Amino acid sequence: MKSVVSLSAGALALAIAASSNAALVYGGGTETGNRFNPGAGAITYMNCFTAVGAGQNQLALESAIVGIRRLVASGALVDVGVNIYAAEMTYDGTNFGRGANYLLYSSASLGGGAASLTQLVSTGDITSQGVTLNLETASNAGLGGWWIGVEFTGANAASTANGWRVVNAPTTGASINAFGIFNNAGSNAFQAFFAFGTPPGASPSRFMVDVNGTLVPTPGAMALLGLAGLAGRRRR
Repeated sequence: MKSVVSLSAGALALAIAASSNAALVYGGGTETGNRFNPGAGAITYMNCFTAVGAGQNQLALESAIVGIRRLVASGALVDVGVNIYAAEMTYDGTNFGRGANYLLYSSASLGGGAASLTQLVSTGDITSQGVTLNLETASNAGLGGWWIGVEFTGANAASTANGWRVVNAPTTGASINAFGIFNNAGSNAFQAFFAFGTPPGASPSRFMVDVNGTLVPTPGAMALLGLAGLAGRRRR
């Protein structure tokens, strides 16, 4: 499991790719050998960006899948519960924050097993929940951003045998190589950004998540704007 350190650099390197599937707005990063668990009561948030056209400032969510790395201890998987959230992203010209937060999925148990694995946890079709996020479009021209969050729950919530799988850059959409946490070490506050490595961000600091949704209004015949470089700034 990776330990977490605060970012000390204002700008972060990003990997960007155009969407190849109209429904998939973010995802496709390849797995690394690491995972992350911030401890009981904390929610880790991955920043997600997708290309938007003129007037496209909302995202109607259809589904999300996160990858949870689970390891065997004493011959069996350590069971854990998980909550999956989506949150609006705010930006004040310097800092990124968390706005409206929605619980998309909750399970008290990810089940058992006798072999370590990366378990794909899906919200299923959530269109009936009517979750439409206002996108953050001020920080990076032509891009709209939001957060996907994961919280571990239950008696084993803090067990490092379970963690959100760390991945490399997405193949669909774009992201800052860093993440946010709500209630880190009992702070009761949202903080961004954190990253792995020395200096922070030297190692992959993204998490395994695929998000399907529809941009509002839909693009129609309008071509999506090309993805440009993202600028990341640390929260002070």
